[in-house]
Amino acid sequence: MRRYAAVLLMVCNILLAVGCATDSESRPSPEALRKASEINTQIGIRYLQTGELQQAMRKLEKALKQDAENADAHMTLGVVYERLDETEQARANYRRAIELQPNNSSALNNYGRFLCEHGEYDRAEHLFMRSAENPTYESPQVPLANAGVCAIQQGETTHAEDFFLRALKYKPRFPPALAHMAQLRFDGGHFLSAHGYYQRYLAVAPQSASTLWLGIRLGHALGNKDAVASYKLLLKRRFPDSIQTRQLLEWENDGRL
Repeated sequence: MRRYAAVLLMVCNILLAVGCATDSESRPSPEALRKASEINTQIGIRYLQTGELQQAMRKLEKALKQDAENADAHMTLGVVYERLDETEQARANYRRAIELQPNNSSALNNYGRFLCEHGEYDRAEHLFMRSAENPTYESPQVPLANAGVCAIQQGETTHAEDFFLRALKYKPRFPPALAHMAQLRFDGGHFLSAHGYYQRYLAVAPQSASTLWLGIRLGHALGNKDAVASYKLLLKRRFPDSIQTRQLLEWENDGRL
């Protein structure tokens, strides 16, 4: 807890009248409660980022006791509940966040992703578009790329490409969109186009098991033996227990590589 000491001290100062004093007749001002709620939300986000879900939940619930209309606390609590497989609690918090702030693009994007993962594709796309079309949102490429992933899950690859290309118009070096475009172009047999997107991806992001596996197959399709050998070695060394490495070993055993 040492790393949170400074933030907790701020909460103490804000709630001096009630949280850290003994005068039971004191009452915090609404502004003090809102500030304390914001701080507890930020602490909850940090716990979420480090995977400490129970601690995150406690901080976020405290934030909502201090300010029940804290949309960011509801949204983040939705993420926590989602990771804990508490589906209905997650849904309720996502919906409440959007009710409180209908133009909160982060909340719209997160709820859209949640709905897509539960097969509610049309509603998910609608929320992704609301998120991306908010003129004040600084990262429209994120919901657009998520809409592309959702389209892939439905088997609508052409629709997915449209979303990824729109995302790249906003941010040409956006790694998720580049990786997905490389994969879609490869799956469609457009190997040179796939190679272009793949090289653009490598210029801005590290290799993963999935991108190395794509690189191996792409190199094989283009007759680039050096790339195949290099990516095979990297995949086995960096990701020995991955699904992609098992696929590689199966292909090698079958004589496909």
